[in-house]
Amino acid sequence: MYRAKNIFIIISIFICSTVFFVSCDDKSTSAYTGVRLIDNTFSPPVVRVHEGGFVRFYNAGNNPHNVLAVDESWGNYEDIPKNDYVDVSFPIEGLYKYICSYHATPEGDWGMAGAVVVGDIDYHDYTNFKKSDAVKDWSGRIRFVPNEYGTIQEAVDTANPGDLVLISEGIYYEEVVVRTPSLTIRGVDRNTVIVDGEFERANGFLVAGVDGVAIENITARNTLLNGFYWATAEGYRASYVTAYNNGDYGVYAFDSVDGIIEHSYASGSPDAGFYIGQCDPCRAVINNVISENNGLGYSGTNSSGELYIVSSVFRNNMGGIAPNTLDSELLPPERETFIIGNHIENNNNIKAPAWPIQYTSLGNGIIIAGGNNNVIKNNVINNHDVFGVVVTAIFDSNYWPAHGNLVQDNIIINSKKADIALSGLSNMGNCFKGNKIQTSFPPGLQIWNSCGKQAIGLGADLAGLWSSIARVVYVNQGSFETGDWKTMPKPPIQPNMPSPRSFFNNIFPAVNVYENYKIDLTDIKLPDSAKKYLN
Repeated sequence: MYRAKNIFIIISIFICSTVFFVSCDDKSTSAYTGVRLIDNTFSPPVVRVHEGGFVRFYNAGNNPHNVLAVDESWGNYEDIPKNDYVDVSFPIEGLYKYICSYHATPEGDWGMAGAVVVGDIDYHDYTNFKKSDAVKDWSGRIRFVPNEYGTIQEAVDTANPGDLVLISEGIYYEEVVVRTPSLTIRGVDRNTVIVDGEFERANGFLVAGVDGVAIENITARNTLLNGFYWATAEGYRASYVTAYNNGDYGVYAFDSVDGIIEHSYASGSPDAGFYIGQCDPCRAVINNVISENNGLGYSGTNSSGELYIVSSVFRNNMGGIAPNTLDSELLPPERETFIIGNHIENNNNIKAPAWPIQYTSLGNGIIIAGGNNNVIKNNVINNHDVFGVVVTAIFDSNYWPAHGNLVQDNIIINSKKADIALSGLSNMGNCFKGNKIQTSFPPGLQIWNSCGKQAIGLGADLAGLWSSIARVVYVNQGSFETGDWKTMPKPPIQPNMPSPRSFFNNIFPAVNVYENYKIDLTDIKLPDSAKKYLN
């Protein structure tokens, strides 16, 4: 009984380390889709939950705000004080529009307004365009900032689907909310075209409920939440972008499909540098990115199907890569994420910015939490204080075992607890093959759980080991001096996209990007850093 109780305690602690917007207080067994109330916007302005799901409206601004239904059909919530929240249940499928009456018109057509989409319904109320208005080709029209339009926001508001918004060098103090589909938004120089939130605005770029938007060759910094944010979108691309010192995520795609994040950099995010979540099939690729000095290098809740994290670097974060399953968001369980050809090193950084609930991710390279049929192959995973790769069950409203995961042909070394670890009382089809390792937990894991063998039922109850780790972390939680996301170091100069100043160079909206972005897994070998470990 004692051991079983410990299992659920540790799994609950693990949940708190990996999920966006979880409160580990009196509601520690539940998590919520979160809407932040920032002066003066809801972020994101559109969220989608399942029937019976909850939305937590959290006032992260300096002013009082409220949440009032536009049609008065559901509860109204007056004056949510700073750092307080209300949790609202949505039991019936539909579209629920709301406003803050202090900062919006009663109809919600201007100002601080948002919408909750409940269930799998078609809608386009956030934008003046329909899904059919998305186009795959450049229109031939360029909107110049600041020569033609004084702000980026003015340019994207004026643009039509298929246009290019071309931004000259400068620091732009604004939050850019994109409501037009199929735009390409490009800076002429990645390092000197900067959108700065001044620690006052919610996001650098917000694309919510709008399809086909590509953002290229731009830096976003100093926002209260996210550098680049796509929510409930079909078709997105982030190419050669830099996100640093943002208050939640660097590059963030939620409830969005058909996407590419490539040649990009993220640091100084207290949650994750890169995130793709709540999608099935995601049909998305993260390729050739660098994620460092974040709470997590990558996180993704309920991201499933044709999702590739390849040829990238995740280093010096508090924790490395953490796909996970939760009941609080749609589309559980997480599955079929391919983590191939990456360099994952030194994710032990207690000085990285992070929320206290993330501390138990500290010191792990890859954590598969309640995920299925994931492939971890041809990675170099080096120097972690806990585990190099750990596959474990997770408990939310339901118990989610991890099964069918393949860990093969990786170099996993210098992990202080174990290079590979498996939690569970039965094998569940997880297999480990051809990895260069020094230690495993339980011992002999790669022998008894080798791929193609009869399942022997070998898997460790990690309760004892993990509870000792978690106990140290939680007891000392208040004494950890994690980094301040507002003051993390400026990143080094990053490479520009090829010929960004050319008006006619590779201009195409983010439509059918996954289909046009071929991934040949046979071409993804061990990263070059493997050479020094193969002798």
